[in-house]
Amino acid sequence: MVWAGWSLRRKLIAACVLVELAVAALLTFGSIRLLQRTLEDQARSDVRQVSALLDQAIAAPLAQRDYATLQQTLDLVRSDSALVYLVLWDHRDKWVAASGWDAAKPLPPRDGQGIDLQRADTRLHLAVPVTMAGQLLGRLDVGMSTSGLRRARAEFLQSSLVIGAAALGLSVLVLGAISFAITRHLARLSEATQRVAAGDLDAHVPVTTKDEIGRLGVSFNAMAMALKQRVAALEESENQQRLHLKSAREEQSRLVALLGAMPGGILFVDAAGHVIYANAAFSRIWSVAEALAGRTVADILPAMVRQVDPNDVAHLEAMAHPQVSAAVESLELTTLDGRILVQRMQAVAQAGQGSGWIWFHDDVTLERQIQLRAHQALHDPLTRLVNRRGLYETLQSAMSHAAARRTGLALLFVDLDDFKQANDLGGHRLGDEILVAVARALSSQMRRGETVARLGGDEFALLCPGLAAEEAGAVATRLVQAVSGLRFSADGREVRVGCSIGIACYPNDARTDDDLVACADSAMYQAKQGGKNGWAAYRSDQLHAAGGSSRVNWGQRIQRALQDQRFVLHFQPVHRAVDLKVVHHEALLRMVDETDPGLLIAPGEFIAHAEQTGRIRQIDRWVFEACIARLAAAEPNIRIAANMSARTLEDESFPGFLRAALQRRDVDPRRLHIELTETFAIADSMVAHQRIKALRGLGCSVHLDDFGSGFRSFAHLKLLDVDTIKIDGAFVRDLPSDDGNRLFVASMIEIAHQLGKSVVAEHVEDAATLDILRSLGVDLVQGFHLGRPTPGLVDSAPRGRLQVVSDSRRSQRGEGS
Repeated sequence: MVWAGWSLRRKLIAACVLVELAVAALLTFGSIRLLQRTLEDQARSDVRQVSALLDQAIAAPLAQRDYATLQQTLDLVRSDSALVYLVLWDHRDKWVAASGWDAAKPLPPRDGQGIDLQRADTRLHLAVPVTMAGQLLGRLDVGMSTSGLRRARAEFLQSSLVIGAAALGLSVLVLGAISFAITRHLARLSEATQRVAAGDLDAHVPVTTKDEIGRLGVSFNAMAMALKQRVAALEESENQQRLHLKSAREEQSRLVALLGAMPGGILFVDAAGHVIYANAAFSRIWSVAEALAGRTVADILPAMVRQVDPNDVAHLEAMAHPQVSAAVESLELTTLDGRILVQRMQAVAQAGQGSGWIWFHDDVTLERQIQLRAHQALHDPLTRLVNRRGLYETLQSAMSHAAARRTGLALLFVDLDDFKQANDLGGHRLGDEILVAVARALSSQMRRGETVARLGGDEFALLCPGLAAEEAGAVATRLVQAVSGLRFSADGREVRVGCSIGIACYPNDARTDDDLVACADSAMYQAKQGGKNGWAAYRSDQLHAAGGSSRVNWGQRIQRALQDQRFVLHFQPVHRAVDLKVVHHEALLRMVDETDPGLLIAPGEFIAHAEQTGRIRQIDRWVFEACIARLAAAEPNIRIAANMSARTLEDESFPGFLRAALQRRDVDPRRLHIELTETFAIADSMVAHQRIKALRGLGCSVHLDDFGSGFRSFAHLKLLDVDTIKIDGAFVRDLPSDDGNRLFVASMIEIAHQLGKSVVAEHVEDAATLDILRSLGVDLVQGFHLGRPTPGLVDSAPRGRLQVVSDSRRSQRGEGS
């Protein structure tokens, strides 16, 4: 509609005008009706008056038929302008006289009761009876003019329209003023409402009245203020929710990243058994697709079940029907490829009812292997007792504990008597049986908290915290009796062993672990000197005894040598067997005597003491530092092999030390060779394997020294993964005269070559030995026949006494060279 877009003010004025017009129209219509009736009444009154006049004037002449008088009377009466015509008829409807009408023309139809002022005919046609004394004498047709009535009506309408228009205009003005006064507040309210709708919550309506509109303005202002506060609160809430949502998303991202980075497998399952989430580790552990969300546990179980040991299938199948009330427990699953998985379940409860489960699958294979290797590193594989390294760690902890509590402890060194004879008689099988039985016998005599260790070979040690010297003697007596009571059989002969025990106590005899070990070792040798199957306690006056003095003092001499830089290196060349070209040099340690600087002490005099006191690690680090320094100063083709002790091989920090030293001197690691003794490598093969792997990872070449000394090394040769083996000199010395040794050496070379390892033969003392080694296919040779140890490095073959092998001899070796 058109007026739908009008303002309230326009609508109000228009409505009032329409109402006024309707009222004016009704009033005008009523007035016209009233005027019409008035004019009709006036016309009838005039007709009655004329009729009465004519009745009196013409009744007598008509009765007398005085037509002339009648004509004069009609003419006289018609002279009135209101009468247009008069026609008189007698009682027989015979025309008598007429005035203003042609008798030849018919009269128009007579009008009824009403008077129509709207018709074109401006005359009123009436018929008036003429009577006398109640007798009808005739009829008079009268034509009366309505012009006067029409003029009166027109004048009335004109005046009414003027007055109505003036009143309407005045009322519009009045209504406009009233509408403006009423709607201006509403207009302000409308404008403020539009501003609020547009977002301007500061809109305010001035309130100047106390009527309904004023109260409406007050309510609007209150509503706008409340709305502003609510919007501000909503905006603040929205900001907080936005921050919370951002924080929640960030937390979710961190959680997803954390779960994705976790090494253990995690599987979220809802109450219906559908997978909600599975991290990448779960898919990797079970070799299933990563897109597991939405799938059921029953869908993925078959792929998991196929990978585990049949005995563990039931544990996996329980994932399809978990019990909410079941206690959380850890189960170990073993896969067919040897992995160990720990399975755990956590129920997710909501309002006291189970709504899902979280399954954890952790691959602990490496952890178990590390635990096993850590155990193997500290334990003897044959007797399962603590080894030398484990004893030192336990001893250090026990001494710290004893110092804190101001208590003592006793250390007992046990060395078996007649073990070599028993081993030679019954072989290694009997030797191992004796060692296991002795370990069991010693352990049976120990109390809770005391430690039994096998140091290597036929040496044992016992650590007894809180034990005084007198009590230690009683314990030693029981130990001697327990070992002496053991009986063994070899080829039908009874075999027995005994033991000698040395006792040292902390803090009376020594205050450091190395010194305490040296004291116990010294006491043990004193017991051996006193006879078999006995024990001896350490005494300070033993420092002056021949045996004790040398063993205890060596620790101090070694320490002073380290402090005074009295260790030196000599180098013996190692030659390629084919052409005797120097391949590398072996570094040999010497100690300068503190009383006679011109005297060099061979390592056989002090290395054993250094190993027992633990200072061998300091010596090894000095040796390798010195070798690296010589390599840095030498030509790039010079290579040096240095010996590493068992104690240093146990040191986990040594590879890092070696890497730093090589980098500091900028020496190529391939120029440094490391030689390990076969005895320790086989005794602690797992530890040796890890250390060798770390050393080779640096780029250094690793050699296995004294190979074949026990002839048990073949089973471990592949595990140790060394680059080169050095045949024990005991097999090389008598090679020309001992066919058995020649067979052993040939077998060693053949097996080593098949495993991809090179072979060094040491102790080559003559040309005959060299020729035999060449014929057997040895790769490298070393010995006094080729070159003695010297302080300097040589890079050429010895001259004057050795000839390079001929081409024909070289061809006989074939691939063995």
